[in-house]
Formats: sequence, structure tokens, C-alpha cells
Amino acid sequence: MTSTLFILTIISVFLTVSVELLIFILQLKGQKFSKWFGSRAFTIHMIITGFFWVLSFGLIVLLQFEKHPFFHHNSVLKYAGLVLWISGLVMATGGFKLLGIKRSFGLNFFENNVPIVNRSLYKSIKNPEDYGFWMAVFGFALFTRSLYNLVIALEFIILMIPHMQVENIPLKKIK
Repeated sequence: MTSTLFILTIISVFLTVSVELLIFILQLKGQKFSKWFGSRAFTIHMIITGFFWVLSFGLIVLLQFEKHPFFHHNSVLKYAGLVLWISGLVMATGGFKLLGIKRSFGLNFFENNVPIVNRSLYKSIKNPEDYGFWMAVFGFALFTRSLYNLVIALEFIILMIPHMQVENIPLKKIK
């Protein structure tokens, strides 16, 4: 049961990031999502990606109640993971608060002339939400010592790299 749930979680995370990336790529290629769905484009985008994110995190939560193989037994790594987890959550939440809910979830792909945020965290870090999320998932994996959580964290990080690059393309055009 545990390995099946783990595989479903891996597939769900892959689909989540892939679907969101596909919508962003469609926007950049000029096949505007907003042309197809008009003023409801953002809502439809949020429903589609929201469904996949909720599914992925739901599976991750369910997986936490199963038995996990450990990849370390070091207490120093465990507490370093706790520090990373909390720091990542703080950084991601700070970035989220600076951008606001609509902008954080990709509004810049549906509206023109969205200003660049370059204050507070964004002065020093290009994508504090994403880097904070990475720190949080990796820290959680270290804290729980779970090999499953480590694989899921690495998958998120690897899949989010092209996602971040696609998100940053409009910003490069503005600069």
C-alpha cells in the first residue's frame, strides 16, 4: 500500500507542475489562455492547477501516515531540517505576502503591465516564494528522515526549475 501511494504521489506532483507549466507556456507562445476563456481565464487556471495542487498535497499528507524508509539517523540533520523547514515557510510566506494572492498564483500571465516587485525579499532574492518552498520541502524531508519525502522534495525542486524560468520570461522582457 505504501509504495502504491508513493508512486501515485510522484505522478500527481509531476502532473501538477506539468499542467501549470503548460498553461504558462501557452500564454508565452501567444496562444493566450485569456483569449480562449475571456475574463474567466484566471478562475479556470486556478481551478485546474488548484485541483492538482490539492491532490498532490493530499497524497503527501496521506503518505505521512504510512511507514517510511529512513535515509539518515543523525539528530543534527534532523534539527537542521527543522530550521530549514521553518525558514523556508517564513521566506515563502513573506514572498507571497509581498506579491499578493492573485500575482502569486500567476496573474501576470493574464494581465498586461503588471509592475515588478523589487522591495524587501525581492531586492536580494529573485524568487523567494519558490526558494522558500524548496527549503521547506527539503527541510521537511530532513526533519522526518523519510526517503519518500526526500524523493518528493527533489522532484518538486527539479520540476520547478523550468517552471521558474518560464515565469521569469515576462520579467526579462520588461527589464
